[in-house]
Amino acid sequence: MKNLGVTVLLIAGMALTGCLESGGGKEVPSNLNNGDFVTEPGGDDNASQGNGGTTTPTNPDDDGTKTPPQPSAPDGFDINKGEVLTASTNLSLDFYPPFQSAYLKVSENETCANGDWIRYANSMSFVSSKSNQAVPVSVQFRDYDGRMSSCYTRKIFIDQAGPEIVFAKYPSAPVEEGLDVEIVFSVTDAGAGVDTVTCEFAGVSKACLAGQNKVTFPKMAGGDYTFKVSAKDKLGFASEKTISFKVSSLYKQMVQNVKVNAYQKVDILFVIDNSGSMEYEQKSMANRVRNFLDVVKGLDWQIAVTTTDPVHSTLGDGRLVPLYGKTNSYILNSSMADADARYTLGMTLQRPETGSGDEQGIYAAYRAIERSLGAVGSNKNFIRQDSQLAVVVISDEDESANGPKNDPANFIKYVQDSFGGQKAMSFHSIIARPGDKACLSGEGYSAGFRYEQISKLTGGVIGDVCATDYAAQVQGIAEGVRKTLKSFTLTCAPVIDSMRSLLVLKDGQVYNGTRSIQGLNVVFDEMLPAGNYEVYYSCLK
Repeated sequence: MKNLGVTVLLIAGMALTGCLESGGGKEVPSNLNNGDFVTEPGGDDNASQGNGGTTTPTNPDDDGTKTPPQPSAPDGFDINKGEVLTASTNLSLDFYPPFQSAYLKVSENETCANGDWIRYANSMSFVSSKSNQAVPVSVQFRDYDGRMSSCYTRKIFIDQAGPEIVFAKYPSAPVEEGLDVEIVFSVTDAGAGVDTVTCEFAGVSKACLAGQNKVTFPKMAGGDYTFKVSAKDKLGFASEKTISFKVSSLYKQMVQNVKVNAYQKVDILFVIDNSGSMEYEQKSMANRVRNFLDVVKGLDWQIAVTTTDPVHSTLGDGRLVPLYGKTNSYILNSSMADADARYTLGMTLQRPETGSGDEQGIYAAYRAIERSLGAVGSNKNFIRQDSQLAVVVISDEDESANGPKNDPANFIKYVQDSFGGQKAMSFHSIIARPGDKACLSGEGYSAGFRYEQISKLTGGVIGDVCATDYAAQVQGIAEGVRKTLKSFTLTCAPVIDSMRSLLVLKDGQVYNGTRSIQGLNVVFDEMLPAGNYEVYYSCLK
């Protein structure tokens, strides 16, 4: 989990000029933009911003510029003459024993455990096995008579990595020409602190901020664009990250063939945040989701649970977790007794372990489907070919990585490609909602930009992780799951305007069932009768 503070600075009205990265000499209408952008502090709350320094403010109003702690007078020993930060794992230890000592022991922990007794010397070199973290070192002294001193402990932060750059909000699909583009990213460094941040677009660079930034590109012209963020920390270590996006002025015509059966099958994957920051919400998770199964009653459902942990060898990386109280069982189904299923789901969601702080709910769902399609381990037989799919993420922090499997559009495309466009899906999120200042200053750790995005794309419900009772929003999610059975998930977002419409044929005849467009989903008011459907629509290229 990253602890982030606040740095506030506004840079506005700076026009940049230059050629687009792949735009060449293309003529652009005078009222459209191919180079200007404006940066400002981003995010909804101090809890979601980075201070770029060596300490983490405990006061939300702290400006994030605390002075590093000063070493106390030598007591037992010091590291690097009292320094609290270094770029090297080779540490210099000077000793100040409380009595004339014959031996000393150095341990890389806070308890003087481990380590070997060696002959006393006034100083020595010590090579740490750790980096990019606060490293504890402890020392104990012993005289010839066997008298031992107390355990003396010091810490030093070994920083050998550049600042961490995370893009929270960015275009994951082509943007229509003439619209604004908004990118939100954060730059933090838990060790030395962020020294400089540079943003580069269309070949021109300018300074950006430590902490969280919001960058707006107004009224973009068509073309392919790349936005790069480079950062250095105060020890000179550098890092950079880029985001590419496309602005399109043309449409493509789409047709999608979908076979609808009368089975009313749905597979539901819960992705639960089991990190340390969710301890408060986890205490009553079983009670918070108690009414979910009441609303999906009557459907042919399967339910499984995984965690947002991307790395754990048994409970992470999309693996289904064991059902509470069930030996070697990982999937609930609608044939179970109501009371048993309700109790088992609630207790399985209420995780006892503390998982990784690098929460990745979209990635976990992607991997869970990959494992199911590959018939790997506990995930075998979870995703049925003739069922619809619903994902429910419960997390107090946004997706923490920017890989291909963390991307909302890539996730939806993967499901579409894997099932030939036949599987309707919805993605629901109980999160710290962007803009919810009360939650973000309380139990919500950071705004769930990407969870909000994928939920909007699939017509999913966006709930409040800080709510004391999830009953109402869980009921809404369960109703959204039922709605998935009345939906088509399209390959791309349809454009409906005076020139473009959406046409549905059933068995070759126009089907006029009342419907609405919710993100990528065409949702009908009534259950669709079995048959072969064709959906004609337009999308941005």
